[in-house]
Amino acid sequence: MGIWDFLTKPIKLTSAVFYWQEPLGYRLSLRNDFWIRCVVALGACGAATGIFGVLFALNVNPPGLTATISTGAVIGLIIAGYTLLARREQVSGTLWIYEDHIIRQRRYASLSLIGSWNEMQEWPNESISRCVIIPNRSLGKSFSVMLLKLGSTVEIVGIPNKISLKELARHFTEAGIPVEKRDSLPDPYTRAFDLKIASAIVVFGMVVLSGGLGFYLERVPRGGNKIADRKEIPNLKPEIPPLPQPGRDIPNPIVPNPMAGNNELPQQQPAPNAPAGTPNSPPPNMMPKQPNLSPNRFPNRFPNRPGGPPERPGTPTATPNTTPNGKAAGKTHDSKLIGNPQGGGVFRAVNLKGKTLLGFRYTMGSWAGEPAVQFLHPIYDRPPAPGAGTAIMAKEGYAVVGLKIDAPKYVSAIQIIFQRVKPDGQLDPSDTYTSEWIGKPSGKETPTVDGAGKKAIGIYGRRGAIIDALGLVFE
Repeated sequence: MGIWDFLTKPIKLTSAVFYWQEPLGYRLSLRNDFWIRCVVALGACGAATGIFGVLFALNVNPPGLTATISTGAVIGLIIAGYTLLARREQVSGTLWIYEDHIIRQRRYASLSLIGSWNEMQEWPNESISRCVIIPNRSLGKSFSVMLLKLGSTVEIVGIPNKISLKELARHFTEAGIPVEKRDSLPDPYTRAFDLKIASAIVVFGMVVLSGGLGFYLERVPRGGNKIADRKEIPNLKPEIPPLPQPGRDIPNPIVPNPMAGNNELPQQQPAPNAPAGTPNSPPPNMMPKQPNLSPNRFPNRFPNRPGGPPERPGTPTATPNTTPNGKAAGKTHDSKLIGNPQGGGVFRAVNLKGKTLLGFRYTMGSWAGEPAVQFLHPIYDRPPAPGAGTAIMAKEGYAVVGLKIDAPKYVSAIQIIFQRVKPDGQLDPSDTYTSEWIGKPSGKETPTVDGAGKKAIGIYGRRGAIIDALGLVFE
């Protein structure tokens, strides 16, 4: 027995009758178009490289050609890989088959290419109208598949060879689900990627690649190309006026000679020559001391102040703890979680468009001999879409604002709180009513979750075969 078979072998201590991992890439294997998708991915890489070539060429300091091609190829491969190999209709998941319902969990890439979605689907036996099984020998593959008819939709499930198809068919038959065996799959599950579309994508990618790289090579010079010509600069020497000769008197341009006329330069009496090295004897050609001038020759200069220049005003600092701690506007708010916070797995059902919660569709079950709420699905539209279980809807003009949750061990009973919606979209707390209990309350004190005037837009919590913990999500 291999290590993978040992790790994925069903554990008899759980309540699941069957448990398995769907074969990796079985949906793509049924279409037989893996290499076509690889060629399409190369076309997407070419288009991304051409686009980045244009963008980088427009930069002031563009990167090299190798960095441009590498960046475009990596980003193109990521986008193409997510789009062609990791979307919802291409990924595999994990399956749990219980006595009265089926759960499948899988992870796939979101269209925004920023993150991924973790999807958990639950199908009660009452919602499955037919089961079609196609063995691996008929498919010519190393796995089998089954088609589950759920109302107007059909879900395909991959079955590894270690699962006995006879035991699986016997389980569905005992559960009251008609089982049928076929030798082939319908065309939508085996249709390959359209060759015309693939060819168009490849041609488009090559055209964009050629244009982008051509624009880059034309705009960005490579090493050794387009070197500027060096021009000879003439040997220019600055014209320096001759210095005054030593021993000649230099007239004082600031203090005029009062005896001189308007057109005459002031005359200065020659001073006796002092011996070299004598103190207070100015060196030759230095301007003599100018008498009768105010010490403050520059009236606009800042006055001298003791202690140095004045200090600059300090930069004000933010008061601690002034940032609000609440969530950013436009995000959802989760209520407290009522029930067992360690049981089952995490689930979350919220309307992405922010629609107001109008009611629920539910089914009841049991765990360890105790009744509990098995399935709870939000309803946002009126009238509700057909489905398995019982639906509880708000009256016209009302919406869900809270829940009373009785959860001594598991969520055994729920009572819905409705409130009237005013014409301006606000809730009217003076007009409130409650639904009948879903399940049988234990009689103990029941906690209530509400949004303090906010509308409910979904639920979250933990669940396995039944709901272990539950809370509301508010706008």
